[in-house]
Amino acid sequence: MIHDINELKKQKKVHFIGIGGIGMSALAFILREWGVAVQGSDLKENHLTEKLRSKNVEYFVGHDAKNIGEEITLVVQTSIIKTSNPEILEAQNRNISIMTRAELLALIMQDYIGITIAGTHGKTSTTGIVSVLLDDAGLQPTVINGGIIHYFQSNSKVGKGKYLVAESDESDASFVKLPSCIGAITNIEPEHLEFSGYQGSFEKQKACFEQYVSQISDDGLCLICIDDFEAEKVYSKFFATKKNLVSYSIKKSADIMAKNISMDISGITFDVVFKNGEEIKSIKMPIYGKHNASNALVAIGIGKFLGLENNQIKQGLAKFNGVKQRFTKVGEFNGVSIIDDYGHHPTEISTTLKAARELVAKENKVICVVQPHKYSRVRDLFKEFCGAFFDADIVIVSDIYSASQAPIEGINQDSLIEGIKKAGHQNVIKLNSENDLANILKPLIKKGDLIFCTGAGTITNWASKLANDLLKI
Repeated sequence: MIHDINELKKQKKVHFIGIGGIGMSALAFILREWGVAVQGSDLKENHLTEKLRSKNVEYFVGHDAKNIGEEITLVVQTSIIKTSNPEILEAQNRNISIMTRAELLALIMQDYIGITIAGTHGKTSTTGIVSVLLDDAGLQPTVINGGIIHYFQSNSKVGKGKYLVAESDESDASFVKLPSCIGAITNIEPEHLEFSGYQGSFEKQKACFEQYVSQISDDGLCLICIDDFEAEKVYSKFFATKKNLVSYSIKKSADIMAKNISMDISGITFDVVFKNGEEIKSIKMPIYGKHNASNALVAIGIGKFLGLENNQIKQGLAKFNGVKQRFTKVGEFNGVSIIDDYGHHPTEISTTLKAARELVAKENKVICVVQPHKYSRVRDLFKEFCGAFFDADIVIVSDIYSASQAPIEGINQDSLIEGIKKAGHQNVIKLNSENDLANILKPLIKKGDLIFCTGAGTITNWASKLANDLLKI
């Protein structure tokens, strides 16, 4: 087993199983920046493939024992890789060290002051905002994110500074293993309960968030959003014993508050008020949604903790222009904007649809195209999904993207459509094939409307080519 970062940097060649994933590729890019030879495998090509190869990362499509060549000295796997994977078996047969993505991230973080962002939603955008703020202020952080930050044109960055900013992962409870000096919890909702460590229990998942807070050292900082019911309960539990907790809110009294939030086509504007009476007026960011004002409060709290001046904070926030697939405009057709979003949990979908609704005039429509993600998620949050679309005038529902899960009886495209209708939304359309999408949309849209494509599966590809598909009709 590799015990420190110096030993890691001396590896002959590292093989990543699942290198096409956004989190795995970020770590692969970090190792390449250090001059470590890297290769990896995944089930298919994706938008990261070309960039990996441009960094001299050999990319194998498919998992095969022969991918583990004689030069491999370390294998890194995602938590979803099964023990029967041929590359795992080959590494075990040859006594090659194997570690998980979380273990590798924790190892890398040992050489830095760790800043991690935890929560069910908003982690990727919040990590991006913090990273850009610190980078613009000259702190040169190293960054590992679960999405492409437009400012860096990458999901990772090797900096020369002492801070490492990372999106942490609650899907396998690995966020509690990261050495975090500064941390934040954006919200806590039941998600990924299929993970064996949670055993289907939201209580077990919440216990991990409590552990995360308890582990942050007294000389560090922990920000918690008290607008979220479960996160506020964690804050209340630790408030009396941990003096480094900072509450933030866009709705109620807190240590850091966003007020006077407004939004137009250029982005959001808001004021920040601190509990001691200090204010930062007219913060402007070229992104959308009140939820992003909340996310920005994390960066503001961290910036103040690290000694940044208010003008540095305003300047840095103004530089953040979003993360790929987080309310990203990917096309336009006859004055109709096409938005690509990664939202795959009902709270994410409803929150971002509210932002979309605020951008569209009353006489125009928001049309939501949703690709549900995972049978288990739709089953566990069925009622919540059915009520997530009220800010959309029309909902177009595709088949469920399985993400390699087996189907679950009674959980399918038709049952979800029926559930959305029963919840009170009658304008719901079944999408039989992605090839039908443009034909369905063309007669429904007019100038000023907005098409919101949301999901964590292949829908991002549909969104990116939709303008061209509409043009052909």
